[in-house]
Amino acid sequence: MKKVLILFLFAACLIPGKVRSQQPDHEGSLVQWMTLTEALKKNETQPKPIILDFYTDWCGWCKHMMKTTYADPNLSAYINTYFYPAKFDAEGKDTIEYLGVKYYPTSAQPRSPHGLAIKLLQGRLSYPTTLFLNAYDKEKKEFKLNMLAAGYLETRKLEPILIFTLENVFRNCNYDDFREEYEKAFFDSTLDLRLNDQMKWKSPKEYFTAVAKPESKKTIVYLNSDWCNACKVMKRTSFIDSTVYPYLMKKYNLVDFNPENMDSLYYKSQLYTNPKNESTPLHQLAFLLSKGSINFPSVCILDENQNILDVIPSYLPPTLLDDILHYYGDDINKVKSWQDFMASRKK
Repeated sequence: MKKVLILFLFAACLIPGKVRSQQPDHEGSLVQWMTLTEALKKNETQPKPIILDFYTDWCGWCKHMMKTTYADPNLSAYINTYFYPAKFDAEGKDTIEYLGVKYYPTSAQPRSPHGLAIKLLQGRLSYPTTLFLNAYDKEKKEFKLNMLAAGYLETRKLEPILIFTLENVFRNCNYDDFREEYEKAFFDSTLDLRLNDQMKWKSPKEYFTAVAKPESKKTIVYLNSDWCNACKVMKRTSFIDSTVYPYLMKKYNLVDFNPENMDSLYYKSQLYTNPKNESTPLHQLAFLLSKGSINFPSVCILDENQNILDVIPSYLPPTLLDDILHYYGDDINKVKSWQDFMASRKK
């Protein structure tokens, strides 16, 4: 199967020649590593996810990961572009400040763990271990995503973790569930056939016409982009899940909307276009349907008269998508809060 990360990512964001010209460091890595202090400081002014590699001088697998996984030119370019990659010697002797608290080495003796390593690795001192951080909350002084991955990570194993971290999949889904769907989306050889046979997506131009008629069904407008990995996973798994699909097709129209679309579209008799300029880089209608804040992916739910019922941002696993579809598809939203509905579903 083709490599996933992320071949389409570079077409939009990186110059191929630039990827090839990266020079490896003394360990063979093409990743542009920095200290944890540098990464935290950069994150204050320009937020990005942080990858923190815990290593020791004697760890052979740590060195092997540098000259294999992190020597992959595509993967390393992706990390250098969208993350702050930092390395931390888990047995170092420096005093380190992390989120306002100072941490110290536990002993001057060799191979003694650093206090910050004990803290962040939650006492499980195995190397290499990689910590993924994202969505820093300044008030609480904590990262909303704080996820550990122990052991050597080959490229295929690291790719879904990077997507999970960068594309905010963690907002609605745990990692194990996402990894399972990711494997289906990109490595199930039967999937393309099932997608072609089952899904009946309309284009925006087919649905948003000058003469709008009341629909017999509600509508899902799926805002997604070609460069969004989580969008692809959700489209190739959540929507065709055996639990979701029958109800979805019965109750909803489906519109596949890439906001980079250049068609002139009509919504409630008003014309919307894509000016594609600095102030409006995406389609005007996509901004309207997402209530002014486009996230990839997003599910916009319209009623039978094309009124916006809700916009749900970020990746949705099949179970959560199924709950949302029933909440609006059965008009439960008119009589129950989401919290009460979910409590009844759990029962």
